[in-house]
Amino acid sequence: MYDHHARTVDESLLSDVHGRQRRQERKIPKIDLKRARKYGMEETARNGRLKYTYGGIVFIYDPHNNREVTTYKSRDFASTSSGTKVTEPCILRKTDYNASLHSESRVKYRAKKASWTSHSVLVVDMSGSMRRDDVNGARCRSDAVWTCIAREYIKKQLKKKSVGPTDFISIVLMRDEEEKTYLKCEPITWHIYNKLVDMREWEVQRPSGPGNYMPALKKAQRLLRLNTRGTCALSLLFFSDGKPSDKGDFVAEMGKIASQFGRRLSVSCIGMAEREEDFSVLKAMAKEATSYGANANFAQPSLDADSLSNIVTSLASSLTSSKTEMTDLASGKSKKVRDVLREKKDAPDDTELTTEWWEYSSRFFDSYVDSIDTWGHYKLNDFVRYVDPRCANCFESCRQPSPIECIICGAVRWCSALCKDEHKDYHATQCRALKRKLDKSQIKVPPADKIPSWNVAIKSTVFGEGAERVVHKFRFLDGRGKFIGPLMVAKESRYVVEEDDTAEKRRDYHRDFMRTQSIASEFARKFNEALDGLLEHFTGEQNRRAIMKFPRIEFLEPLLVNVHDTDLGYISTLIEPMLDVLKYKKFNNNMGYVEGAPKVSMDDLLKGMGALTLDSIHEHDDESEDSDDDEEEFFAEANAAPDNTCASYSPRQEDFPQAFSHFTHFKSKGALMVTDLQGVFTTTADGGYVYKLTDPAVHKRKRRKGAFKKWDFGRTDRGSKGMRLFFASHKCSSACKLLGLPEGEDNFIKKTRKYY
Repeated sequence: MYDHHARTVDESLLSDVHGRQRRQERKIPKIDLKRARKYGMEETARNGRLKYTYGGIVFIYDPHNNREVTTYKSRDFASTSSGTKVTEPCILRKTDYNASLHSESRVKYRAKKASWTSHSVLVVDMSGSMRRDDVNGARCRSDAVWTCIAREYIKKQLKKKSVGPTDFISIVLMRDEEEKTYLKCEPITWHIYNKLVDMREWEVQRPSGPGNYMPALKKAQRLLRLNTRGTCALSLLFFSDGKPSDKGDFVAEMGKIASQFGRRLSVSCIGMAEREEDFSVLKAMAKEATSYGANANFAQPSLDADSLSNIVTSLASSLTSSKTEMTDLASGKSKKVRDVLREKKDAPDDTELTTEWWEYSSRFFDSYVDSIDTWGHYKLNDFVRYVDPRCANCFESCRQPSPIECIICGAVRWCSALCKDEHKDYHATQCRALKRKLDKSQIKVPPADKIPSWNVAIKSTVFGEGAERVVHKFRFLDGRGKFIGPLMVAKESRYVVEEDDTAEKRRDYHRDFMRTQSIASEFARKFNEALDGLLEHFTGEQNRRAIMKFPRIEFLEPLLVNVHDTDLGYISTLIEPMLDVLKYKKFNNNMGYVEGAPKVSMDDLLKGMGALTLDSIHEHDDESEDSDDDEEEFFAEANAAPDNTCASYSPRQEDFPQAFSHFTHFKSKGALMVTDLQGVFTTTADGGYVYKLTDPAVHKRKRRKGAFKKWDFGRTDRGSKGMRLFFASHKCSSACKLLGLPEGEDNFIKKTRKYY
């Protein structure tokens, strides 16, 4: 192939009579021929000639004698919006890379799928309309796509070392009925970058024909399925410049793909054409992928290479985030995600058991509920087991009017005198231990309305997926296998447990969650008490009505249901009431996001804080040695606002979640902060308002000694850095002032500078 990088407009170009006459007839200046030689899309023509397409013209050139043969107007010229008339196109130069190194990486890693850290499948439209030259900064639409992929998805990521030979890429060219696979599971190296630079030229692949979606979608699904190991992050880019030329249920096909991979799949559907182009199918495909938990979006860049570059960069960042999320922070090893099927978020709820539900019932010998736990007071810092109301001998329900209760411990029941006599040896081995645990509140009798049954069912498909957990639907069952009680959710680890994990380790996985939610609930109780306390500070009926309308904060109380599974043995599942999915939202997170406020990065935050640096924060977080604190002081009273007219503050309902996070930091004297507030805003039975929240994060200022050293809040605890990020974007509202909270950021620095 002719080296287009060596082209120059400085060479003298000879014209014969025919070529000059045709150019003059078509009013094409000679300088356009020189530009075409330097920038144009190159193809091989007949008789060893070269064909260049650029800026609305087609130039036939004879390289052997450096002569112009002929010139004519391109049919793909955009007369009013040609990008080549605005900005000269980018010229990417190949790197000096030994292709044998790429072959070595392919041999070393391709067959070892356990070593793959990611697999990107790129579906690129190469239909005839991709020849159109209306993209600013590119020679045509196809040139813009390959330039951005080569530069943003490959070159920049290789330079940042965010990808390497354990990251794989496949490229599908979307054309007519038979799609073409340009790359299949190739390790990402500089060799791939060079191949994509070549793809810019029509000599390699000329856009032509219709753009058919369905063959390309099916091929993309097959490629993604080549490595189903849960340690491999996945990415799908689907690029088109128009609606599909074929027919089919493209949305359903995208749903099939997303349902298999969920959150570890990043999807970007990109439509690049005039604003009036119909991209309804692409938009629906992205929405469908989102409904199955994939990180999906639709983007329509302007007809500008830089705009497209930003979108491709965003997809690369999403893949990097997914890889980071699936990496164990302590060991640096990839964590394996569970291989589960997902259902759509808006799928209707089942009204009865189907084959998609796992049933755990006293009717079965090897699939039953073993025990149910709650979490004790925050000082106990441990699980509390509920007393089993079933017969200690036959496991049948003992909820009839007069069950037989053990007179020694009060924690054992029998359904009949016959079962009691058969189980007479129980007293000698268990009663004393049960009595001690009851006295220490390590076990307790469950409220009758909290656990309607000890028979349960868990739906096998996942309808929600977070960074750490997957969420199934959960129901209590009566003795005949019918649903009773409200619809609930069951949460379990998103990652596959290690083979050597014991049942106790699997149960302890939920310990951090239960502890975190318990601490958050204690803060919520104090926060609500502080709001109630305003009734004493602000007198008068008008103030009373206003205060009663202030939304309260409430965290769900989870249970831990421990079941014996036929195939898996003993497993523990966290259950909570189901919140309204349509109303569910995040009010802030553990990375500094505050609803309605711009995000502030840690770098920008540190610039405004003088000598404090990230290194110093990290160092002193781990090494400071404060004296022990009394737990009770963590829940000291806040001061009410001095003004005696509550209405003058006029707090908005949306201010209260942020005020709550601020409140937890103040109440704990800078030691703790509850963030990542998510859930629903709803009304109460008495006409008030409440934020029902779940799955919060607690940031803890780390100290070597102190009363809270034993408290661990898991991966979402970002310590003092998380606190600082919150205050960087939090602006104190009237709700903060009503509760007497000092100005957030200023107070934080003054009060806690010694901690760093």
